[in-house]
Amino acid sequence: MALPMPEPTVPPLPLLQYQVLSFDIYGTLVEYKAHILAAFRPLLSRLPSSSPYLDSTPLSTTIRDSATVGSVEFLKLFQRHEDAIKLEKPVKRFDKILREIWRRIASDLDVASTEEDAERFGSDAVIASWPTFPGTLNALKQLSKHYRLVALSNVDRYAWSITASSPVSGLGHVDWWKVFTAEDFGDDAKQADEAKLETLVEYCARHGVGKDKILHVAQSLGHDQAPAKRLGLSSVWLVGDGPRWGKEAESKMALDKKLVGYAWRFQDLKEFADYVEKTSSDVDAGA
Repeated sequence: MALPMPEPTVPPLPLLQYQVLSFDIYGTLVEYKAHILAAFRPLLSRLPSSSPYLDSTPLSTTIRDSATVGSVEFLKLFQRHEDAIKLEKPVKRFDKILREIWRRIASDLDVASTEEDAERFGSDAVIASWPTFPGTLNALKQLSKHYRLVALSNVDRYAWSITASSPVSGLGHVDWWKVFTAEDFGDDAKQADEAKLETLVEYCARHGVGKDKILHVAQSLGHDQAPAKRLGLSSVWLVGDGPRWGKEAESKMALDKKLVGYAWRFQDLKEFADYVEKTSSDVDAGA
């Protein structure tokens, strides 16, 4: 991605001087977009061929496995419903949120659907089917040699427990120093992005780790990189599968408006972990 680097939020420390790495989970470590689309295929198959959600035009002819125009439009619809439901009171558990998303999308699209369909989409099996990105588990193992690792997600404890115990994610085998989920951040969904990072900073401070020794690692610009800048946290941006889903314009906009201040950028977590290993080796060789 031919984008310039932003001005860092705070002057970055040498990488090995950080003590804590915090990670967004869903979208950074766990891949879910393609799996949500796959789960909705039975419903989408009932749409007329003229539906914009069935537009099979690739977003890019140069990006491998580029998403289609229709799949991106559908994910936007999915996200709008998810965001709206999370603002409702009382707060719903994540599996119930998924079921309600299914119901509302079926209603929006005027597609016949049963309660069994909604229950199936909100089942433990669907959440458990979301895997970590390739190389993620080995990368976390490498990074745990140098840092305390923190899992940080706006998804609730119930969903995390399913993901952590799932053999396709393997995240339950990671040596986490701490795991934070939605229940730890209060129930104001509008402030959740800031609240999760504030909770992290407060926890680290109680355990002798200053804010300047925390490095937040995440793919989402809006939910992680921008809040990290607003709160004065150093961060690493993982480009991840963003280009596949047409996120280039969002990335450029975030830079142009100076919304982000990540000090490092890598394609994926493996690339970051390898860079940390090389940095460590160089330090040892020069010692």
